[in-house]
Amino acid sequence: MLIDRYIGRAQAHAFVVVFVSLAGLYFVFDAFTNMDEFGTYAAKAGGLGRVLLAYYAPRLLWFFDATSPIISLASAMFALSWLERHNELTALLAAGVTRWRIARPVLVFAAIVAILAAANREFVLPRIRESFARNAQNLEGDALQPFEPRYDNRTEVLFRGRGAQSGACRIESPSLLMPPQLAGYGPQITAAEAVWQPAGADHPAGYLLRGVREPPDVDSLPPLTSAGLPVVLSRQSAAWLAAGECFVASDVTFEQLIGSSNWSQYSSTLDLVRAIRNPSLVIGADIPLRVHARFTAPLLDMSLVMLGIPLVLGPSRRGVFVAVGLCVAMTVVFFLTVMGSHALVSADAFTAATGAWMPMLVLAPLAAWRAQPMWQ
Repeated sequence: MLIDRYIGRAQAHAFVVVFVSLAGLYFVFDAFTNMDEFGTYAAKAGGLGRVLLAYYAPRLLWFFDATSPIISLASAMFALSWLERHNELTALLAAGVTRWRIARPVLVFAAIVAILAAANREFVLPRIRESFARNAQNLEGDALQPFEPRYDNRTEVLFRGRGAQSGACRIESPSLLMPPQLAGYGPQITAAEAVWQPAGADHPAGYLLRGVREPPDVDSLPPLTSAGLPVVLSRQSAAWLAAGECFVASDVTFEQLIGSSNWSQYSSTLDLVRAIRNPSLVIGADIPLRVHARFTAPLLDMSLVMLGIPLVLGPSRRGVFVAVGLCVAMTVVFFLTVMGSHALVSADAFTAATGAWMPMLVLAPLAAWRAQPMWQ
């Protein structure tokens, strides 16, 4: 237990130092690059400190998610190299302590970090993902972004518009091209704006169109249905609508409609599975790949640490700088393997399941083989 506490404390200290150093460098550089935008927005938001805190606090959790495997490996290398540098590793081995016993607290710490990273991806980042949709040039979320036409696959309604505002979940000058079976209002519905509305007591999820220009008599038109489900509601059938408004039901959320990567990158695995099963969405291979990758990520994080530990703790004694150089090269090969396998999914060479699990099938046996001398 004394060895576990000693090595674990050294690794935790190294992890905090490396994480704070890297995060500080990234955030300081990014803050100075965008200081003009922060300064302009600070007058409206109550001070520069409040703006910086609101902007970078969520990104600190994103930074942990992106860098935790590398920092976990770096802290393990530091803790073991510290033992080597002060000849404590030699003393432990001479006292009959096995290499596996020395590596055990390092692996336990890496497993804890991997579990925390997985919990962060599943429970924390999905709750704050709206913060990542706004960059320093669009802190209020009111900048008009390009909007590409996108279908609701269930109703076959094509959503078009002049632009989108992420902060208000709003589409500027929407023009909805209606399929033949829903052409009761004409070939298209145009309005001044469309705002995403989650499902409520009096309506399903969808988009509230204000200032409807086409058709001009929208208030007196009956609702449109498809397969027995309401698609377009007018004031005649929904008293809660104001004059010149209509409601278009859709299970495609605003994030999904504008093609934002936030909803897939920062959604929980359960939400991704629901999106795959959503008949309104046209899902590419990237979403199933991300679902499978969520399961392999903790295992790959542990494989990365297992590949790095023998460089310091193996029977072949190397200098610290040689071990660090080999560790960097090994890390590059590791991530090239993972990214290359995922790229083959995008190129339709692999299925999503194969592309996500292939790195695990390659790297896990390699890590076990590399760690074999520690068991002897």
